[in-house]
Amino acid sequence: MSPLVWLITGSTSGLGAALTNYIASRGDKVIATGRKVEERLGHLKAANVALLELDITAEATTIATQARKAWDIFGRIDVLINNAGVSSMRSAEEADDDYTKNMFEANLFGHMRVTRAFLPLLRSQGEGCIAFTSSSTAWAGLPFMSQYAASKAALSMYAECLHKEIAPLGLSLVSHYMANPMSHMPGDLAKAAAFMVDVVTRNVKDTEVSTQEPTSRKWAVRVALGSDGAGFVRQKCTEMLRLLDDWQEASTGTDRDGEASDAVREMLEFTTII
Repeated sequence: MSPLVWLITGSTSGLGAALTNYIASRGDKVIATGRKVEERLGHLKAANVALLELDITAEATTIATQARKAWDIFGRIDVLINNAGVSSMRSAEEADDDYTKNMFEANLFGHMRVTRAFLPLLRSQGEGCIAFTSSSTAWAGLPFMSQYAASKAALSMYAECLHKEIAPLGLSLVSHYMANPMSHMPGDLAKAAAFMVDVVTRNVKDTEVSTQEPTSRKWAVRVALGSDGAGFVRQKCTEMLRLLDDWQEASTGTDRDGEASDAVREMLEFTTII
């Protein structure tokens, strides 16, 4: 299979830098983007590594222009990784409008603008994958991180809804729930980058397999990275099921009398993520 072309936002540090290094090392082509990207990643420029200035909080017209430039570098893009973002702690009482707006611009609205800019190109190409770096805080609310958690939860749901829109177009999507790789937590950025690439490329390979040879693992729209990330998700799901059982009467008690459950059943089938 020919090398894939990847574009990564927020490539200048953290997980974005780890993704850039790993993808380049495996022989694929990568367009690393971010603020001051030439200054910070100039040493990585190579035949298969291109750099492009891209601030995802810029105006939509600016992002659309940069998206077209990115596309023209290698003539296609197979995988768009929406990875850029910010994280900080502040009490809900002290989080003013500017703080909240900046958080949502970097963690949600910017990704929406970037995705919107690339969707027409990917749709015309007829194939491709869009990936998002979300956070385990979308599942596990932490004190003093309400704005960050809310922005990531919104991003995760945006990604899930988008998947349902673009799947019929031949495009795939995955949202990775990344736990914070702090020193006292088990996360490893290099391993996370490699696994994210494996998730995407596994799907690329699977689409080329004959329908006579079913693959062993279905495509996942949501993937938790790290034992802590998976633990947060599992705990929330377990506790939510317990709450649903405890409050079953309240949940079903609001239905209209005599209404059939067919509509509910159909909606649940329509919204499944597996």
